[in-house]
Formats: sequence, C-alpha cells, structure tokens
Amino acid sequence: MEVWDMYCEYRKQGLRETTYERKHQGQYKNFIESAIEATKSEDAIKIRNWLVENRNLETVTRVLSNLSKAYRLGMKNKLLAHNPFEGMAEEITTRGVKGKTQDEIDTENDDDVLDRGKAYAWDEVQIILEYAKKKPHWFNLLKFKFLTGCRTGEAIALMWCDIEWDKERILIRRTYDSRIKKFYPLKNDNSYKGDLTRKFPMPKNGELWNILKSIPQSESNDIVFKSKQGKIIDDSVFYFFWKGSTGTISKRASKGIIPTLIELGKLTKYLSPYNTRHAFITHAVFDLGIDEKIVSNWCGHQIEVSNKHYQDVAIFAGRTNPELPATTTQQVQQQSRMEQLEEQLRQQQELINKLLQDRDK
Repeated sequence: MEVWDMYCEYRKQGLRETTYERKHQGQYKNFIESAIEATKSEDAIKIRNWLVENRNLETVTRVLSNLSKAYRLGMKNKLLAHNPFEGMAEEITTRGVKGKTQDEIDTENDDDVLDRGKAYAWDEVQIILEYAKKKPHWFNLLKFKFLTGCRTGEAIALMWCDIEWDKERILIRRTYDSRIKKFYPLKNDNSYKGDLTRKFPMPKNGELWNILKSIPQSESNDIVFKSKQGKIIDDSVFYFFWKGSTGTISKRASKGIIPTLIELGKLTKYLSPYNTRHAFITHAVFDLGIDEKIVSNWCGHQIEVSNKHYQDVAIFAGRTNPELPATTTQQVQQQSRMEQLEEQLRQQQELINKLLQDRDK
C-alpha cells in the first residue's frame, strides 16, 4: 500500500480530480485492500488470483496495470529492486469472472457500445420501463437515459437552461460527480471532435419531449431530475434502485428492478446501469438504421470521424429524429444537403454578379 500511495501522489497532478478520487483513491485502492485482507498477504500472485476470482476482469486488468506502473516508478527512483506485477495485466483474458452471477458483464466504458450482446434489446427496455412505473420517483430519469444514451452523471446534471424548447433540442454540457459533489464540464479526451456541448434532438411531442414536459419546470439554473427530498440525485442511490442492495451499504436491504425482473422471468441477464447508454446506441444504429457517426455526435462516444466531415455530421445529427427509423429521416438529410448546395450556388452567383459589375465599371 505504501507503493500504491506513492504512485497515486505522483499521478495526482496529471489526473482529473474525479478520476483520482473515484478510481485511484476509491475503486482501485479498495480492490487492493480487499485482496490483501482476504489473502492475509501482500504476495503479488495471491493478490492477482484473488482479484481474478472475485472481481470483474476489466477493472482487475486496470488495477494490475497500475500496480505494475507503481512498481516501475519505485524502481526508477531506486526504492524497489523488482516489479512482481510485471506482465500480469496482459495475461488476463476476457472470459469472465468465476462465481459471478450479476457482475460478469462489465459495460462501464464505451469500448463495446456496438456489442449487442452487452445491451438489452429495445423490447427488453420497454419491459424495464413498464416495471419502473411502479417506482415513479425514478421513472423519468431512467427513461431519459434510455432515450438519450447519456451517462448517469450527465442526466443528473441536466438543468432547465439546457432544454431549448424553441429549437427542439437539449444540450448535454456537464456532468455531476456524486462522490466529489461537484459539476464538471464534459471531458475532452480527444476522442470526441467538435463542440464538447452535445446537441441532442428533441422532436416536439415525441417521447423525450413529453417526459420533460411532464416534470414541473423551475428556475433555469435548477436541475431537472431531483431526489424525493428535492435535492440533487446521488448516483449510488440510483444504482441501488437498479441493482438492489443487501443492506451492508445502505441502511436496509432492497431488491433492485433488474434482479426482480430476472426472478420474474422477464429478463435473462443482468447488465449494469451504464447499459441504458449501450441500449440506446445499439437501438439507434441497428434497429433504426441511423448512421453511427450521427449517433456518436449525439452521445459523444469514440468513433473515427475526420474534422473535414464533422460539420456535415453535426448538421445531419441536428435534423435527424432519434425516435424514428432512418428511412423516415433520410429525406430530411437529403433536404439538408440540398439546402447547403443551394446556399453555395447563391454565394457563387453573387460573386459572379459582383465580378461582372466590376468589369463593366
């Protein structure tokens, strides 16, 4: 743990505050401490084996990779003689964690947003939403996430000033970290080109429009989705609503909506709350046939889109209906292209007229 603390202190200045607190000083450190406590040892192999058997592999890989970097740093500073974690992260496969029933599928990143096997189908989404109506306090937030593909922190941070009713769109421009209790602008990790403020279409009288209209509107800088107490939502509480709790963290045990639906035979697998994002993206691309570049523009997930074509994608994204099949929206896209060509012709004609006038003079 001394090596880890030294490494974290070294990385602190180069990491975003939320990443440092939630990952390096939170989740990763908790994994390491749990392994040491369980094995009663600081032996690298025992720690590695325990983590592989008891935690999700994707996060374990990141933990082991960072541990290896920590020891490399110690060796560089001549504080350590060897690195017992060298190469361990690369040896881990993606087969899954033994003994897991609900956490075997990890979707806490955007690397696999187009993997339909890691997303609920849209008919399953409707089952989840129908059951969630029994928990009306959470229903609007959950449906908003499914309809936009935004992250939980982005949904929690939505304010009334972000809803442009006249332009029929919402702006996703910040996120909220419940642990730090701070708002942050959207992260610029160089994978999302263009304006960091994402513009998501909200067709009038569509599902998204109606959900937001059903919520009593307040001051422009007030948050849209609130807790029962009228305060900003804690994402860990939303997690308990989704997955449930045993009572060890929250004050009393509760059964989440997903385990309940699995028990009722209406769902066959558990996926994390992040799956609302995966479900929207796969539905938009595979079910509605919307161009992945447009969906990427809405959701901000990584995709290779050159700067040269990004403006065209942004224009089409703003005029595409996220609730209708692409065959219906194709005419809108064609009309957008025609309008651009007409504007270019108009400008060219004005230039020609000006040149002719100058020549006559």
